[in-house]
Amino acid sequence: MQITASLILWTAAQVSRVLSDYYTMSVFLQLPRELRDLIYEYYFYVDGGYTHDFASNKLRRTGGDPVQLTLTYVCRQVVDETRELPLRLNPIYFTTFHSEDTEVQAALLEANHKEINKRKVCLVNESASALFSNKDVEILKKEFPQFTPIVDGWLSQGQFQIFGQVFVNCGEAPSLWHDFVAFTLDRLSQSPDFAKKAKARSRFRPPYEGNQAFDLNSARPEPWNILDAEEVERLSIITNVNYGFPFTAERTKHAYSAAQVAVRFLRSIPTTTCGMIRKIALLEDRESVAMPASHGRGFIKFCQAHPKLKIERSVSLWKALFPVAPGMVSIYQRGVQRHMDEGLLDFDRCPAGRMTKAVCMWIAEALLLPTLGMPKDAFTLILDGGPTPDHTSRVVSSVIQRDLAWQTALDISYTRGLLPKPSWLDRRTCIGYMYEGLPDAMHKLSKESSLIRTNFDFNMPRFDIDSPSQDLEKLLEDHRGWTMQEWERGWRTHDPARFQTQAPLPPWHILRWNGVIM
Repeated sequence: MQITASLILWTAAQVSRVLSDYYTMSVFLQLPRELRDLIYEYYFYVDGGYTHDFASNKLRRTGGDPVQLTLTYVCRQVVDETRELPLRLNPIYFTTFHSEDTEVQAALLEANHKEINKRKVCLVNESASALFSNKDVEILKKEFPQFTPIVDGWLSQGQFQIFGQVFVNCGEAPSLWHDFVAFTLDRLSQSPDFAKKAKARSRFRPPYEGNQAFDLNSARPEPWNILDAEEVERLSIITNVNYGFPFTAERTKHAYSAAQVAVRFLRSIPTTTCGMIRKIALLEDRESVAMPASHGRGFIKFCQAHPKLKIERSVSLWKALFPVAPGMVSIYQRGVQRHMDEGLLDFDRCPAGRMTKAVCMWIAEALLLPTLGMPKDAFTLILDGGPTPDHTSRVVSSVIQRDLAWQTALDISYTRGLLPKPSWLDRRTCIGYMYEGLPDAMHKLSKESSLIRTNFDFNMPRFDIDSPSQDLEKLLEDHRGWTMQEWERGWRTHDPARFQTQAPLPPWHILRWNGVIM
């Protein structure tokens, strides 16, 4: 049977009008199934897909209209034939979300995650050497082989001073580091001397009385989950966190990530409904709370249960990923309007020195997903350089290429004896070090790569320690005789050191106003 486009359009246009007419419906059901399927698809397809309304936790058509499921209420045959069509045909778009109603809870969620992670690191670092059993050591090395040198260090030298002073992740995805710390603390909590050790005074944490240390161990919120007010309050009691200085910036708009919003939605719907969804698009268009780079982990169990589900997560480099300069964080978070009105922030730019670390953190978290069980091709991270892809390409390529070349040059210098070989931890906490394995991962990154890709041109040379390029050899020769301190000072000399946005984006300081969380 020849099916013309005009016949399909005409028939589809009449469907909603004639559904209540029994005779017309019986004629409609006598049409060939392939024609009915085409009509169904035309009827249910929504240009632009579905969006999500946070307040109601419901889906909407583009423009805010309710999702149209009229055909599913006609008769059992139509119900059976169209049951999965709306969610199978239409992608669902989620964006970051902030409102006055969610501000306090989102800010407290961010503060609690930071405080829990910080306290756990301090307590583990101070207690491990005294409380480790042989069984603990064996289990830790088996579960987290990446951190074997840390376990050995605790055994041989006690605590590492750096863990009490600054945040480090030892060159691995930050969420994996926090998993390791939490797992270690749980093992230590089983020691009969745990409470006594936790009660001891420390420079970096308060003493824990009674069951406080055990409460800290039991505090295990997953960053990709939006917690209810009762659970946030419970965590705040454990951490002594409250809304306001020094824990939260009251003038910052604390947003939930698009991933958090989507996970909340998926957890609220029946498993059968979740199985109908084919594509979820996450648009991360502003900074968000609770380690947003790790939030892809929240989809692993859904993608495992529903193999046809695909997650596409797009993060805006300029709006959500590139950080402000360290010295400017408090200024943005205080949000004094006079500073903006009088042009006192007009000078600010995006700092080159923090760019690579920020980009690579998101990449490290995405690379971790398959090792945790994310099915192949189920998840894609897109580094979004819009709306100025050419400018983004120039900025990102030049800065990241330079920084990864320096990381590789340092490793070659250790291998060739040009610099003293550092300890495992010293190498991974050196200022010029980003993440383990990142030079190779960045070399493979492109517009077509599967797990992680860009929407702008990105060509990164291969940085090979065993067979360095001429550019790497020149970098080594130019700095021959440098000490480690000179390498660290040299690393800070990015040229240019700062970058401005380009239209149609607003200037950097306006783009980031009221949105700096970290």
